[in-house]
Amino acid sequence: MKESIKPIQSVQRAIDIINCVGDAGRNITLNEISARLCLNINTTRGLVQTLLANGFLSRDVELGTYTLGYEFLTKSKLVYQFQVRRIRDVAYPDMERIAEQFGVSSWLQIGFYRDIYTVETVEAPGSHYSYAPKSGANLPLHASASGKLRIAYMPEPERQKVLNGICLEPLTEHTITDRERLAGVIERVCSQGYATELEETDIGISSVAVPFFDTYGTLGGTLSVVAPSVKLNRILSDVIIDLKRVGGRITDSISTRRQITT
Repeated sequence: MKESIKPIQSVQRAIDIINCVGDAGRNITLNEISARLCLNINTTRGLVQTLLANGFLSRDVELGTYTLGYEFLTKSKLVYQFQVRRIRDVAYPDMERIAEQFGVSSWLQIGFYRDIYTVETVEAPGSHYSYAPKSGANLPLHASASGKLRIAYMPEPERQKVLNGICLEPLTEHTITDRERLAGVIERVCSQGYATELEETDIGISSVAVPFFDTYGTLGGTLSVVAPSVKLNRILSDVIIDLKRVGGRITDSISTRRQITT
């Protein structure tokens, strides 16, 4: 059962500022941060100065703008060492088996905030083509199987905010660009426990993904199969069954439930 977590307001605001600066994709001013988050300018200034003092933000003195700080570089190494590598070690044997058994590519992806990052891929032995994302690529939420899962398992208020504000860029003729249609797809994803991407990012290539969850019952990441559309259509039912079984196994392995005694 998902645990109820009540955020501390000041901490949540600091996190919102970090996400705001990170999402900007450029240097951003104090006034812009305040306006985007609907925060009082003095409150914003105090929080920004605290984050700056601790290395989580960096300031361009000449321009008076902010970007993410170098502290994230050191912390990212720890995230990989203690979190991502653990998940990868659990998932990798099944990723190899699935890739070989079905002749497909298998992807392991982790969700951070509103983004999806690929941390491991396995190609089918003897395959003539490779299906793997570019290094550092962040998959589009509306046009990828893992992205749809990311939206589906967000808390309801955040999910609605994303659905209302996401840019539905048409990547192919099959990309979903209608908000109501995307909302309906997300509802089906929630009920069926998996998501598909049918030539919505690249013509001829499709994928299916299942979620796995952390201790708190929130989305920890996704396990995907990527293949030529013709091949995936032939094996889709069997792949979904297998992926769901492995997703459950990953969840069990990384979700160490805490025993509370009174």
